[in-house]
Amino acid sequence: MRRILLLAALVVAVPVGIYLVAGRPLGELFGYTRAGAQVTVDRSIEQVPIEVRDQKLDNDVELQRRVLTDHQVALNLAQRELQNLTGTIAELEATLGRRERLLSEAYPVLQKAMADGLTEVQFAGSTRTLEEFQKDVDQLLGDQERESKQLEIRRSGLTKLESSVAQGESALSEMRDSLLALEEEIDLLRARREQARLEGQTLELVGAVSGASLPGSTAVGAEAARLRQEVDRLEAGNEAKRDSMPGSSKQNRVAADWERLERLKAFQGPKAAPSGDAPQQSGDSASPAQPAQSKTSQPVGGV
Repeated sequence: MRRILLLAALVVAVPVGIYLVAGRPLGELFGYTRAGAQVTVDRSIEQVPIEVRDQKLDNDVELQRRVLTDHQVALNLAQRELQNLTGTIAELEATLGRRERLLSEAYPVLQKAMADGLTEVQFAGSTRTLEEFQKDVDQLLGDQERESKQLEIRRSGLTKLESSVAQGESALSEMRDSLLALEEEIDLLRARREQARLEGQTLELVGAVSGASLPGSTAVGAEAARLRQEVDRLEAGNEAKRDSMPGSSKQNRVAADWERLERLKAFQGPKAAPSGDAPQQSGDSASPAQPAQSKTSQPVGGV
């Protein structure tokens, strides 16, 4: 233990001694130490998993809710105390009012007794000696004065308490609104973070597949090429078989003769007239591939 303390003291004393020798203030060393500690803590926090940081943030928000609840309880107690104080003041005012009316009624009775030199007075349905009546009046006056002072104090306290309660309600409302806004912002930021994470994964996927062929695409392409060649070969064979069928060459030759005749006709100009009896081509019966079956049209093929 002693060695550890000596090593720790040595680690602290070396930079302090260097700064003193260099003539630099120790406050600068403390500033660098604090900045280094802050950077270290920030980097350590960045290495903490997102789930841990989210949980810590939830715990902090829950702590703020508890603080808000404690303030609300204190405010409720203050409001209840305000109600009790209001009731006490109302009772004092009623008591002072009744005593004031009683003293106002005792004044003419005492004045008449002193003026007439009476030893007994009748007040409030009872007969008393003048001395007892005077003592009662003195006690009523003392109670009235004492409770009047209490009423003033309580009224002053009520005014201050009402102001404090109003300020507390305003501050508590602002705190509640700030906490709600903070919770909404946290939820929004978490949703945006999740959306950004999904978007990043999608972009990584797009970047990975862009310009890259799927596994086995080369073999599929080769198979498709062989299939294309097979189709071309089969279609060419069918075309050759069609040309070799009886009557097909004759029809093709007749169609070629008519095409040649039509091309020559374009060079004759507007005065040229068709030679021979050309067949009339109507919707369904005549076509270049099926000329009219007239024996007079056969020699034209020799042109």
